[in-house]
Amino acid sequence: MWVTAMGVASSRMGDHHTMQRDNFDSDRGTVSEDVRERHREVGGSVLSEETYGQLIGGEWEESEAGEEYEAVDATTGEALATYWRGTAEDVDRAVTAAQTAFDETWGSYNPMQRADALDAIADALEERKQEIARIDSLEMGKANQHSLFVDATIMISQFRYFAGLARTADEGRRPSTASNKLAYTSREPYGVVGQISAWNFPSMFVAWKMGPALAAGNTIVFKPSPRAVLSTLEVASVMNDHLPDGTINVVPGTGSEVGERITNHPDIRKVSMTGSTGAGKSVMEGAASNLKALSLELGGKNPNIVFPDADLDDAVEGALIASFFNQGEQCTAGSRLFVHADIHDEFLERFTDEMERLTVGDPLAPMTDIGPLVDHEHLERVQGYVDTAVEEGASVLVGGEQPEDPELGGAPFFEPTVLTGVTNEDTVACEEVFGPVVSALEWTEYDEMIELANDTEYGLASAVWTTDLDTAHETADALEAGTVWINTYNDLFDNVPHGGYKQSGLGRELDEEAFESYRQTKTVVLNHGKLPRLG
Repeated sequence: MWVTAMGVASSRMGDHHTMQRDNFDSDRGTVSEDVRERHREVGGSVLSEETYGQLIGGEWEESEAGEEYEAVDATTGEALATYWRGTAEDVDRAVTAAQTAFDETWGSYNPMQRADALDAIADALEERKQEIARIDSLEMGKANQHSLFVDATIMISQFRYFAGLARTADEGRRPSTASNKLAYTSREPYGVVGQISAWNFPSMFVAWKMGPALAAGNTIVFKPSPRAVLSTLEVASVMNDHLPDGTINVVPGTGSEVGERITNHPDIRKVSMTGSTGAGKSVMEGAASNLKALSLELGGKNPNIVFPDADLDDAVEGALIASFFNQGEQCTAGSRLFVHADIHDEFLERFTDEMERLTVGDPLAPMTDIGPLVDHEHLERVQGYVDTAVEEGASVLVGGEQPEDPELGGAPFFEPTVLTGVTNEDTVACEEVFGPVVSALEWTEYDEMIELANDTEYGLASAVWTTDLDTAHETADALEAGTVWINTYNDLFDNVPHGGYKQSGLGRELDEEAFESYRQTKTVVLNHGKLPRLG
């Protein structure tokens, strides 16, 4: 189920590190010993280090801070490994290494050489695909069938796609001018770029960001989220074997220190960030110090609209994907479900019936659909949104709390939840919950529904379910969103741009637009005749 679905995530820039084991020692109980033992065994088989360094200048180094953080298993609360917490000084060293690589090695590679390196990286990652997927399932809690068949698969595909773009992209054009002049353009990399990633698709976002930046000829300083670090470091280790020293540098740490230094460093020319809208605004403020170019993939509060003529089997399945894929921890989540009054009751009955076949459980189990949330802090946030919704007048149709399963006791699981009686002004309909919670809103009048669908500060994604082609196109035109899916959900492709309107971000990911965003245009005008005399 859902093996073709994917989504993009929202995350705070990262003033966060959770010592989760304390949560599991509380009176909430603990996960079963069978689950613990399974996770310990898998962790021991897929992680290459007990303590991970920072990647700076091709070497794995300790931090200037001299402080280690624990990377924690989302399900069991046990430490998986430790890693060195980066500082602003570490970012400075990484920028120096990246600049040296740009000046002396990678920056002089031609497009074919860059493409060959990216293809070699994809081949090497293919060999470690299952291990990387399991690391994401351990640290972030996503179901392994999704981390393998979606995240890891797309990660490899992105490197291959941008290798192809590097080989075929225009390096410049020669427009016609006057007979005694020649004008041409060249497309050049920025140099050193900074990238700040999120925790909910950690390995996949490495490829989303590093793939186009490297294909365009840049070098990189990369910050993963403290909530999910290990797969990024493992992927970077594979990449480092196929790139000149300093081409990619990885500095884990907090947003307030590492992220802020990346955004305001004078020698970083462009920043790409995936995170919340609030984090995006912080990045923009920091980048203003030297007018950095920006790409921001931010939050969403996305309408998923069902018309009365929709194929209900498809629409129900699409709503399941929209609401609960990746535990709802994706900023493309269709968390506002607009269902026409003529089919509202039937749809919700079928939707909640189908929810019963979803398996909530150990993310390493092969048939699990929904794993734990990333940690207990996030669990409390999601529960808080549901509690607030009830206080504001909504009703919990299904779910709304942690599952009663002794095998999962103590872990931050949350039941797939459907809220009814929600208005578009309620907190849960306005703010990004980032969990398996969907608000069902009933509609009758088309124009009013469109107004409500667009009545949000966000504009990342949306969906339309109808068998009428005119209705589909009319609604797609009316929706203020960077992506409109029609009779499908979460379908993203390598050659199709993805990004948001309004406060859902700037720029695009995944395709040629992402590649071009890592290049700048230089115009050269050559005169080979006499200049006119002044006066």
